[in-house]
Amino acid sequence: MINRYRLTSTVYDREEEYQKILPEKRIFLSVEGNETEKEYFDGVSKNREKMGINAKIDVEVLRRGKKDTDSAPQQVLELLEEYIRLREQNEDDILREISEQFKEQYSVDFIRQYLEDSNKIPKKKRNIFVTELKKIGYDINYRKYLRKYNQELDEFAVMIDRDIYTHSETNMLECIKHCQVNGYQCYIANPCFEFWLLMHLADILGEFGKSLDDIKENKKVSDKHTFVSKAVSDRAHHGKSGIRFAAQYMPNIDYAINQAKGFASEEYDLVDRIGCNLWKLMEKLKQYGK
Repeated sequence: MINRYRLTSTVYDREEEYQKILPEKRIFLSVEGNETEKEYFDGVSKNREKMGINAKIDVEVLRRGKKDTDSAPQQVLELLEEYIRLREQNEDDILREISEQFKEQYSVDFIRQYLEDSNKIPKKKRNIFVTELKKIGYDINYRKYLRKYNQELDEFAVMIDRDIYTHSETNMLECIKHCQVNGYQCYIANPCFEFWLLMHLADILGEFGKSLDDIKENKKVSDKHTFVSKAVSDRAHHGKSGIRFAAQYMPNIDYAINQAKGFASEEYDLVDRIGCNLWKLMEKLKQYGK
């Protein structure tokens, strides 16, 4: 069987205890990276009231398996659209979807029982079935978690890097057009998401005014770093515990927004020029309900 499903996570139950008010609007965001982007936006979500963001709006980063490194623009879009299809499915659709994958192994009645109340199935059989689901990437718990959300106010968005070494100009343009046609927001960082992080940590023009071409080229400078990621590492010293959002990034959000406005911000401009339009998302969050 082919692993055709990508929505998966070892942590599918968000920490709801910090949410005194359940959001009425969520922005579902599909990103390239498995770690840094997720950590950043999880930090935004957890601290949004401290940042002056209405508790009734939230950002939900769609998750995929740690071994899933498919990060081309089209693959970021695929993850988003897998979720959109999931939202549109009813219980019969889900039953049919799983049954088609296991029509020679499990009866429809067995799968229906599993979906309705898996505890009524003997533990050994249940565990074997879960293992089979994992082989095709079907994370039922995470998908159940995501299906809780189906509000008309919700928005869908992608966040992609303009990595000249892996993402062709054609791919970028196709991604932008696809987003426009389908009503998705398209956030782009040229050359990479770390440039947005660097805007929190450094005076870009003051410190890198003579190195903007180096930022754009973003060449590898070591086994671990590109030019931009090293500049971030030199200042933030991210460790195994990940980024320290509340300490290093949250206090400088407005500083990053103001700096980003001085660079390219429109999607098509960001294909060729350095910049990042994530400031638009941050301002949208801050302005919601006002």
